[in-house]
Amino acid sequence: MNSFSKMFFRLFLTFYITIAIVINIKASTNSFQPAQIKNSSLMFESNGRIVKKIGEDRFKKSRDVLEKQLIQKSVYRKKFWEFEGKYYDIPIKFSPKVDRIIRRLTTKQRKKIMKGIRRSGRYAPMITRMLKEEGMPLDLLYMVPAESNFSVHSVSSKNAVGLWQFISSTGRRYGLKINRWVDERRDPVLSTKAAIMYLKNLYGIFGDWELAMAAYNTGEGRVQRSIKLAKRKGRGTDYYSLKLPRETRNYVPSIMAMAIIFKNPNRYGFGHVKSLNPIDETKVSLSVSFSLEEVAKRSKISFRMLREKNPALFLGLPPMTQKKYSFYIPKKYHQNLLESLKYNPKPSKKWSINYNRLISNSSIGTRILERYGVPIYFKVQKGDNLWDLSRKHKTSINRLLKWNKLNAKSVLRVNKKLKTYVPTWRVFKEIARKSFSFNSKLIAKHIRVSKGGVLSKIARRHRTSVKKLMHWNKLSHPDQLRAGQKLIVGYRKISNKQYTNYKDVIRIPKNVTISHLALKYKKTVKELMDWNGLTDAKQLREGMRFYIKNPSKKLFKTREKSLSNLDSYKIKARHMIIRVRSGDTLWGLAKLYRTTVEALKEINELESSNYLRPNQKLIVPISS
Repeated sequence: MNSFSKMFFRLFLTFYITIAIVINIKASTNSFQPAQIKNSSLMFESNGRIVKKIGEDRFKKSRDVLEKQLIQKSVYRKKFWEFEGKYYDIPIKFSPKVDRIIRRLTTKQRKKIMKGIRRSGRYAPMITRMLKEEGMPLDLLYMVPAESNFSVHSVSSKNAVGLWQFISSTGRRYGLKINRWVDERRDPVLSTKAAIMYLKNLYGIFGDWELAMAAYNTGEGRVQRSIKLAKRKGRGTDYYSLKLPRETRNYVPSIMAMAIIFKNPNRYGFGHVKSLNPIDETKVSLSVSFSLEEVAKRSKISFRMLREKNPALFLGLPPMTQKKYSFYIPKKYHQNLLESLKYNPKPSKKWSINYNRLISNSSIGTRILERYGVPIYFKVQKGDNLWDLSRKHKTSINRLLKWNKLNAKSVLRVNKKLKTYVPTWRVFKEIARKSFSFNSKLIAKHIRVSKGGVLSKIARRHRTSVKKLMHWNKLSHPDQLRAGQKLIVGYRKISNKQYTNYKDVIRIPKNVTISHLALKYKKTVKELMDWNGLTDAKQLREGMRFYIKNPSKKLFKTREKSLSNLDSYKIKARHMIIRVRSGDTLWGLAKLYRTTVEALKEINELESSNYLRPNQKLIVPISS
């Protein structure tokens, strides 16, 4: 490179450096503004969206990964499923059926889902906490909207009640009290505890949450039978391969659909729905001598609100079969109750007149009210009559006539003093004690429809109406009748005394097994089968009389005496006649009367041991 080139290069470098310094000095001043770029607003808008979306996706992804890492695994939570960026600890399999259910719930049944989301705020935190404490999948929470839509007052066509829709037999099996005073299936906390125990048991049987949820709906027995049938036919034993009822086939996909909707409310247009406040689990225990109305007055809370907080006490009355009872009360009113009890610990001598409506209008109920109730007096006003006075004082006309020594033709004079009674806790205690003796049960009378039978003829024959027959048998149209169908044609009343003759004998309720009875009465299955003459657990039938204690000699004498009062007599001084009861077998009767099946068949000239029918007369030898 010659000297001219070097000089030119130096001059160019000096010029470039000078220009750069001038531009930087100008840009640093406040008056400098860059030149406008064409379509700059469009470019920055689109770039902004991309940046924002990338940022949100990265944050969402990192949050979900963190959420998955924080989930604690347990015996009951082993697998996790991902769907649309959300993680679930119950199986979520998006199928056409799940898609159809989601579409239906978010369109036709949109109001129902809105109600469920609103109510979920009341119970979801409590259920989630209890599931977490037991190490259960937290997404089992979404069984509740599929069962009851978060309503404690929900009742199904099969009389399943409460948040978790327990039938009475299953509820009692898992420790819930269900009687004429209290129904703990409506208690959100106690029913959730029972549901968790039941679901643990089902998962222990099947080892799969889809099968466990299906069994919760249709019963473990039916699912086990379906699995046996599938194995015999060489089919798969997973939920989707089993032959199950239509309701159960839709049940598990419904839970999946509910989980997807409830976890993604904004996606399905429910983001605006506000949920209710969580329930207050503050609980108080008092003697049954304190009525709920008195508790409400002492706590300075409305009686209606207190009843809403305690749906298990559906009568608005303490359970009189207990000495104490527990109830929920909001925390802000709890202190008022404690202060009132500290100032006056004794309950009120008389209860509200509103409780009169819970006392039956029977002679026994009237007698108990008269003996243990508190009399109150009132004066007849101008224009009063017996009908209005009975409604005002929540009693009956017959009681007013009896207590005031009047008759139907008596004239009520103005300012005449009349008497009525207000119940006390002792009244309901006596009613609870004596209810076994004076309550009655309705027993349905069934027939089999013969070929060509029509409702109008059946109604005439059994002295009833077509409308009643349709109501009793849940028929929507008279033409639904078919030959061989079991039809209810009426009801008859029998007292509890007739229904259960012996203290140690029970009637078998629905959906109960011998193992359940053994657990309840603290006996072994073998003992119960021996006492009742059963060779197989499948011989247990609904409604059959069942011994829960060893039939002693005293019980034999009692039974022989009661039967002899009806139509038994001695034959050759060493035999007697009995009537066959529902569920009796020759083997069981032989064991009960200490004889043999062959001897019974020979005495009664029976060709087969299976030829026994209810109310059949049977000759049995008396053991010496």
